[in-house]
Amino acid sequence: MRSGILTADRYRAAPMSLADRVAEIDWYHTLDLGDGVRTRGMFDIGPFVGEYRLPDDMSAMRALDIGMWDGFWAFEMERRGATDVIGLDIDSESELDFPPRRRPQSFPGIPRGTGFALAREALGSAAQRVACNVYDATPEKLGGQFDLVVCGSVLIHMRDHLLALERIAGLVKPGGLFISAEEYEPRLDLLPFPTSRYLADRDKAVVFWLPARRTWRRMLWTAGFEDVREVGRFKLRATAGWTVPHVVHHARR
Repeated sequence: MRSGILTADRYRAAPMSLADRVAEIDWYHTLDLGDGVRTRGMFDIGPFVGEYRLPDDMSAMRALDIGMWDGFWAFEMERRGATDVIGLDIDSESELDFPPRRRPQSFPGIPRGTGFALAREALGSAAQRVACNVYDATPEKLGGQFDLVVCGSVLIHMRDHLLALERIAGLVKPGGLFISAEEYEPRLDLLPFPTSRYLADRDKAVVFWLPARRTWRRMLWTAGFEDVREVGRFKLRATAGWTVPHVVHHARR
């Protein structure tokens, strides 16, 4: 038998390379998975990590990444020493908030979390993903409260900001820290009272309400946080080139 001929007992399907597996997924986050493999996400948050002002040392912290998608913040907090990292997300886009007139008739069949599962494997991460809507998140469902909770570019797409913030406040330990980074409406900053712009019917990504910075601060306080501070502003740049103004708040219980 010639060595170049593959018979049934000799044939073994060659496993796909990491790069090939990465190429099959639509990524939200840009992630460095090692060995020269880098995902091409909608956003590369890496250059903006400093704007969020996470603790450099998160040793022994229990941490939560809300709306984790591909897991950028879960992996970042784990890298800083957090020993119990959980990411919260939904499994299907059908669970997202949509205005009635804009709700799609069908949704993608690929479950959310596929990118995170591959990235977790490639990075050797111990972070865990829990499928749960923020509105339904409680300490009982997530094994207790957290020392640090991060939520970036998530609340802006929700119908009820205040309910979501109330649930998040219940997930933060007394003395714990919540880091929020969300889009805001700069044109409302000159008004002397908290307000939001209604955008649910625009033909773009779903945003029900676009709050002013003052409004975000007020909602955080109303939701149960005692110490609410704006720590920075920046323009998050998408890989496609457009930018979104973000404000970062630190809030403590």
